[in-house]
Amino acid sequence: MLLTPIEVRDKGLHYCAGTNDRCSDETKAKQFHAHYGSPALVLANLWFDLTVTDIPGAALEEQDKTEAGFKMFLVAHYFLWTYPKNSFLLASQFGISERYSRGVHIWRWVARIAAMKEDKIKWPSNLDRPESERFIITVDGTDFRMNEMQHPTMPVDRRQFSHKFNHGAVKYEIGISVFDDQCVWISGPHPGGKHDLTIFREGLKAKIRPGKLIIADRGYRTSRDDEAMLCPPDEVDSPALNNFKSRARLRHETFNGRLKRFQCLSETFRHTQEKHRLAFEAVCVITQYQMDNGSPLYEV
Repeated sequence: MLLTPIEVRDKGLHYCAGTNDRCSDETKAKQFHAHYGSPALVLANLWFDLTVTDIPGAALEEQDKTEAGFKMFLVAHYFLWTYPKNSFLLASQFGISERYSRGVHIWRWVARIAAMKEDKIKWPSNLDRPESERFIITVDGTDFRMNEMQHPTMPVDRRQFSHKFNHGAVKYEIGISVFDDQCVWISGPHPGGKHDLTIFREGLKAKIRPGKLIIADRGYRTSRDDEAMLCPPDEVDSPALNNFKSRARLRHETFNGRLKRFQCLSETFRHTQEKHRLAFEAVCVITQYQMDNGSPLYEV
C-alpha cells in the first residue's frame, strides 16, 4: 500500500482520536506533527522504504503492507513521540484493543524502523578519501535516563549511574558528519557511568583514517599520540578555528536535541535496556529522515 504525504496526513488524523481533519491544510499539518513528531512527508517516505526494502528485520510481510499495518506503523510513531504512561492510554487514543498497544505488537514496528539504520545511519566513503576535508565528524556521548537496574549484590550499580542526571542511565556515542546532514555512527547502549573516551577507544577510533580529524568536547582530551585525531577545544586555537569547532559542536547538540524531543528518550525509560536500544535507533532513523526531507542542520 503506497501513500502520498497528503494521504498519510489524512489517515493519521483520522486514526488518532481528538483530531479535527475538517480544517485548513496548515492546521492539519500542525496537528499531524503534534501527534507523530514528524511531517507527513517524512513518514510517507519511511513507509515507502519499509514496503520495498529487503533489509533483514525491516522488510514488511505482505499482511503488514495493508491499512491495518499502516495504522500500527503510525501507532508506533505516536508511542515513540509521546511515550504514554500506559497501554490503555495508547489504545484509547487510536481506538484499538489494549493488547495491540503493548508488547510485541508495538515493539516489532519499532524494531522495523530501527533496522532501517542499515540504510540511513552509515559511514560514507568520502570520509575516508585522502583528498576530502580533514575535519570529518563531530562525536559526543549522550546520556538517557532509565529506571535503575538492580545490582546482584550492591544496593546501587555505580556503572549505570550518570553524574549528569544523578540517576541511572545509558549512554550512546553519536557521530555526525561535519559538512553533510548525516548521522554516520551510533554506538550503545553503554553504562551511564562509562567515560566517553573509553567508548571511543572501543569502536570509533579504529574507523578513523590517518590524517582525518574529529571535533569533540573537553571530555575527549587525551595525551596519547595515537589519538591525535581528537580535536577538543584548545587555548592555542586561532579565533577562526575556535569558532569553527564551536559551531560544529553546537550543530551536533542540535541533533541530540532533536532526539530528545521524543518523549521515549527525554523521560525516564520504563522498559528494558534492549528496548531502549530499539527506541534510540528508531528515533535516530526518523531524525535522519527528517534531515533528508526538509529539516537539515545548519551549515558550519
